[in-house]
Amino acid sequence: MATETAIEPSSPTPPPIQHQSARMESEINPAAPPSQPETNLPELRNLRTILDQEVYTNKFLAKITVKEQLQILAEIKGALKESELEVFRRSNFGHFLDLDAGWTEGGKSGKRNMFAGQYVHFLMLRHMPTIKKRELWFLVEGKPARFSIPEFAIVTGLVCTSKPFLGLEEKLKLKACIRDEYFKGATQIKVDDIQKAFRSLCDKDEGEKKKKAKKEKDLATDRVKIALLYFLEGVLLGADPKRNVSTFHMSTVDDLDMFNSYPWGTVVYDTTVDSLGGKDLAEKYRERLRKPPHKQLPDVKETYTLYGFPFAFQIWAFEAIPFLGMVCARRVDGPVRFPRCLNWRCGETVPPLDRITTLSKDRRRHIPSKCRYIIRPLLSTSGRSFP
Repeated sequence: MATETAIEPSSPTPPPIQHQSARMESEINPAAPPSQPETNLPELRNLRTILDQEVYTNKFLAKITVKEQLQILAEIKGALKESELEVFRRSNFGHFLDLDAGWTEGGKSGKRNMFAGQYVHFLMLRHMPTIKKRELWFLVEGKPARFSIPEFAIVTGLVCTSKPFLGLEEKLKLKACIRDEYFKGATQIKVDDIQKAFRSLCDKDEGEKKKKAKKEKDLATDRVKIALLYFLEGVLLGADPKRNVSTFHMSTVDDLDMFNSYPWGTVVYDTTVDSLGGKDLAEKYRERLRKPPHKQLPDVKETYTLYGFPFAFQIWAFEAIPFLGMVCARRVDGPVRFPRCLNWRCGETVPPLDRITTLSKDRRRHIPSKCRYIIRPLLSTSGRSFP
């Protein structure tokens, strides 16, 4: 059995990151909100959603496709050596290694429904237009709930500070070693290409060929760099595998210190919110109503795709609207963990949507007595609930 070579990251090694669940959120993310909830909600337009209540009873169904590939995390965990995984764990993405395996592997049967699309659509229909540009508000049972960058930071644990401005001098210092060596200097590199490069580099036979031209510790560092890039592009910035990857992302990963200090959470949040907020479901529904009655077909599903990291939006929904988490997933026993995505296990199945669409008619039938019906407008950093 081959021995593993310890990796020596370039430049001064950053201090090891403690287990995410044991750290204070303010230490990980300066963008995290204070422990007390805000008292002044933004100007909400008479607490009205984009669609009238009748839409919910008319079954405006939808089929949602997501481009994020959480199974990439399971692939990374299975392909990297222990010493390489330790370097990955010390990165800004390391805490995702502690996600429940059901989210990344689909459970033992491999058939778990990891994304509750109909329940996300349930919230999308309750989206409230507001004057806040970078926030999404939803009205559930007459109570508003906010999904914004502080909530995103609490759920994901990603750094969500402002993106730094890079001048020409800083850009000229960016390297292109990974791109030149593993992608032949190409400027149009796709997620599929990163996947092939990662699998090739982790392949035992291919690895032996590379050893002849490069030291093992350098190969190990390259494997971690490509794994970080693979996770960023394939999971956090989930998009079409055929799209081109940013050359800035390709260059930044060459410097692990720079890569780990960059606020990727802000980049991921912007991509996610642009996708969630860009679905004009109200207009699509009006188009359906403009059709002759015999062509409206209420059981025909609307289709749309979500990019970015909608998994974070789903976990936020479990935290902010507990009855959604109760029917879609399983909460981890014990104290509240940080980031909040570590609080949840993947459920075996996702129940039919009518389990919650009829809540207002018969709450006792669908919610056990031990579960209070709560809408939390804001998430707190302390883990306490603020109904």
